[in-house]
Amino acid sequence: MDMNIYKIAIAAFLHDIGKFAERAGAAFNVSPDFISGNMDLYQPHFQEQYTHKHALYTAAFIDHIEKLLPREFNRDEWGLGDSFINLAAGHHKPETPLQWVIAMADRVSSGFDRDEFENYNKEKSDKGIAFRDYKKTRLLTIFEGISPDGNWKEDNLESYRFRYPLRELSPENIFPVDDPEYRKLDGEQASKEYEELFFNFIASLEKLEHRRNIPLWFEHFDSLFMIYASHIPAATVGKVVPDVSLYDHSRTTAALASAIYLYHLHSNSLEVGKITDYDNKKFLIVTGDFYGIQNFIFSEGGSTNKASAKLLRGRSFAVSLLSELAADMLCRQIGLTFISVVLNAAGKFTVIAPNTEKTKDGIKGVEDKINDWLVSRFFGESAFGLSYVEASCNDFTSKKFGELLERLAKTSEEKKFNKIDLEKYGGAVHGYLDRFNNNLSSKLCPFCHKRPSSPEAENDKLLSDKGSACKVCRDHIYIGTRLVRTSRIAVTTIDAEIPGPKLLDPLFGDYQVSLNVDGKLDKLAEKGVLLKYWDISLPQNGRIAKDITAKFVNGYVPKYEQEDNHDERLLVGPKREETIMELIEAVRPGEETPKTFLHIAKKALNHTDKPGRFTGIEALGILKADVDNLGLVFACGLRHNSLSRLATLSRQMNHFFCIFLPYALSTKDEFRDIYTIFAGGDDLFLVGPWNRIVDFSSYLNSSFRSYVCGNDQVTISAGMSVNRPGEPVPSIADKSEAALGKSKRNGRDSVTLFGEPVKWAQFQELNGVKEAIEAWMDRPIINNAMLFRLNAFSNLAKQEKYLLSLKEGIDIEEWNCLKWRATFKYTLARNVGKNLKGNERTEAMKEVEKAVDWFAQYGGAMKIPVWQVIYNRR
Repeated sequence: MDMNIYKIAIAAFLHDIGKFAERAGAAFNVSPDFISGNMDLYQPHFQEQYTHKHALYTAAFIDHIEKLLPREFNRDEWGLGDSFINLAAGHHKPETPLQWVIAMADRVSSGFDRDEFENYNKEKSDKGIAFRDYKKTRLLTIFEGISPDGNWKEDNLESYRFRYPLRELSPENIFPVDDPEYRKLDGEQASKEYEELFFNFIASLEKLEHRRNIPLWFEHFDSLFMIYASHIPAATVGKVVPDVSLYDHSRTTAALASAIYLYHLHSNSLEVGKITDYDNKKFLIVTGDFYGIQNFIFSEGGSTNKASAKLLRGRSFAVSLLSELAADMLCRQIGLTFISVVLNAAGKFTVIAPNTEKTKDGIKGVEDKINDWLVSRFFGESAFGLSYVEASCNDFTSKKFGELLERLAKTSEEKKFNKIDLEKYGGAVHGYLDRFNNNLSSKLCPFCHKRPSSPEAENDKLLSDKGSACKVCRDHIYIGTRLVRTSRIAVTTIDAEIPGPKLLDPLFGDYQVSLNVDGKLDKLAEKGVLLKYWDISLPQNGRIAKDITAKFVNGYVPKYEQEDNHDERLLVGPKREETIMELIEAVRPGEETPKTFLHIAKKALNHTDKPGRFTGIEALGILKADVDNLGLVFACGLRHNSLSRLATLSRQMNHFFCIFLPYALSTKDEFRDIYTIFAGGDDLFLVGPWNRIVDFSSYLNSSFRSYVCGNDQVTISAGMSVNRPGEPVPSIADKSEAALGKSKRNGRDSVTLFGEPVKWAQFQELNGVKEAIEAWMDRPIINNAMLFRLNAFSNLAKQEKYLLSLKEGIDIEEWNCLKWRATFKYTLARNVGKNLKGNERTEAMKEVEKAVDWFAQYGGAMKIPVWQVIYNRR
C-alpha cells in the first residue's frame, strides 16, 4: 500500500490533538520560543488576534514527543509533499493542496457547508461558550437530545442535564452523569482533570507496541486515543452543542481526508480549487452487510450439549472476525487504511471511499471473493453484500446528511433482496460429493451435518470424543475453546510462521488467526506479516488494554470456580448416572473451563432451608433484545446531524452492549451464570438459568434507561423463552426470536415472557405482583391448587379482554369466560386460608381478592408472575 495514504490519514487523525494538549495546561508545557516562532505558521488572524491556538499545540505535540511516535513522522523524506507536522497542524491556515485536503475533511466531518464554516469561525469568539470556559465544558450526551418527532432541545448548555465524566474509558465511565457540580465546574478542578488525563495518556503512549510497523502502530494508537479522548468534547468554544467527542471527530476527519486525497490523486486534480469544491461527487459511501447471521450462529446440527456451547461461542466470534476482516480486505483493495471504516458493529460496516473506477472495481472484486468463500462452505445460507452511494461534500452538511443516510439505507435494503447471484451460484453445489473421504471415521461432519469431514481435522484433540469434523466446525470449536483462555488474538498473513494451533481454513483464504498468542510478536510485526494484534479481554477491574489494540468482540462466558465443586444441584433430578458423572467431571476450577449449558440450567434450581433439597425447574432462559427503531433514530433523531455525530452515537450505542454488559455479567454475583452468545451494535443474545435471565432483563432495561438519560424516544425491546437444556440450538433461537417479534408488534419499549408481551413499566408492576403471590405462598394463605387456578383465571381474563375488543361477531359459546369473577369468588372461599380461622381468614381472603383487579388490568399477562412462581416452586 502507498505509505502516503498513512501519512495523510494519521496527520488528519492528529489534526486536533492540540485541543487535548492545550487543555492539559501544566501537564504539557510549550516554550514561549516555540509559540512565538510558529504562531504565524499555524494560527490564522481574526480582528488582529491569533485564533485556533490548538493548531499550534498540535504542532507542539508532534514536535515535543517525537521519541514516542514512529520516527518517520519527523523525517522530511517520509511520503510526498508537506512535512507531517505541517499536514497535521496546518488545517486552519492551509496553504498547500495536501493541507487543504485535511482542512476540508475537518469541515465536512463537522457537517459545515462553505458559508457555515466561515460564519462559525467569526461567531465563536463572541457567542456561545465563552473562551474562558472552554476547559470547564464537558461532553454532552447525544442520547439526551434525540427526538425522532422533532421536539429537540434548545442549542445551549443550560438545556442539557447530563455530562460525561472526563476520565478514561471504562465500563462504568461510559454512563453520563446528572450532577450539578459537573455542570458548574470551577476552573481549577476542570484543569486538574485534563492534566491528569493527558499525563496518563502520555504514559500509556510510551508503552504502545510496534512503533516500527506504522499500520499496526496506527491501529494501536487509535485504540489508545479512544480510551482517553472518547469523553473529550471536540468543540468547546462558540455557538456549539459539545456532544461530539474529540476521538470520533478525529477519526471521521481522517476517513474523509483519505478519500479526498485518493479521489484527487487518481483523477489528477490535486489542486486547491478542485479540493475545496463542495459539489463534486468525490465520495463513495460503502456499506458491508453479512447476511444470514442467525443461520450462521444457530446452524442445525447438534443440541445444547458441551460441544454445542463451544460451537455457538466460536460461530458468534467468527461473525465478528468475518465482518472485521471483510472491511479490512475492502480497504486494502481500495488503498485505504483501517481508519476509513467509520462504523462497524453487529456484522455491518461503513467505509468512506473515493469515488473512482478503481474503488468500484475493488468493491466488486472483494464481494465476489468473499461470497465465493462463503458459498463453498455455507452453501448459500450466509452471504455478504457491498452497496454504495455517491456523495459530495454538500451531502455531509447538516441540512442534507439525513437524506444521504436514507439513500444509503435504501440501497443497502435493495442489496439485501439480491444478496445471492443465482446466475453464478444457483443449482447444485459443484464438486460437493467429491469432497467426501470414505477413510474417515465419520464421512459427514458430526457437528454441522452439512459439510464433509476433513482429513486435516481427523482426530484433532479439540474434537473430544468426535473423531471427525469439517475444517469450519473444527475452527469454530478451536475459537470457542480458546476464547475463554486467551486475552490476545493475532491475525496474520497465511504464510506467517506463528507457533501453536491456528485455523485449518484461513478466513477468505487470506487471513490466518491464532488464539494461542504468547509474547509481543515483534519479529512478525517487523516483517509486515502481523496484520492485526488485538486484546479482547475485559478484566473485572474494568481497565482496558492500552499497549495494543483493544477490541470489544468477546462477551462474557461463565467458567467453573471452586464453589462449583460443592454444588449439590448437580446431583438432583432424574438424570442418568452417565450424565451426572459428566456434569461432575466437567467441573475443573482453575483450568478456564466454561460451564456447560446443562450445568447452567441446573443453576436455576433454588436452595431451601433443607440440605440437599431444592425447588424449581432446571431450564435455560434465552434473552434476545435490540434497540427500537434505531434506523429512525439515526436518520431523524438528531437536530444537527453530521458524520462525526453519527460516529459518536454509533460507538456509544455499541459500547453499552459490548463493554458494559459483559462487565456487569462478570462482576455481579446474581448474573455470573449468564452466557453471552453475542452482544454488540444494538442487540444481544444471552443464555442463562431461566430465572436469572428474567431478573437480568429488568436490570438490562433499567441500565439502558440510565445510559440514554431516561429519554423515552430511545428504548429497548426484549423477548425471553424458557427451554429444556437439551433442546436443539435452532429451536431455542427460533423461540427467542418469536418472543422478540411479539414485543416489537406490541410497540416499542416492550418485553415478552411466557408468550405475553407487555410494556417494561407493566413488567415492573408484575414483578410486584409476583412478590405478593410469593408472600401468600410463604405465609401460607394460598396453596398450590390455588396457584394453578390463578393461571386458569389469567387465561379467562385474557379471553374477556379479547371479546371486549370485538365490536361484532361474538358467538354465545364464547361468553363463558365472562363469568370468571363469580367463579373466582367461589374458588377464593374454597382455597384461601384453610388453616386460618375467624378474622385471620377473612383478612386473608380480602388480601387475595386483590387478584381480581390484577386480572382485570393485566389479563393474560398475569401468566408472567404466576408462571414464575409455579416454575420456581415446583
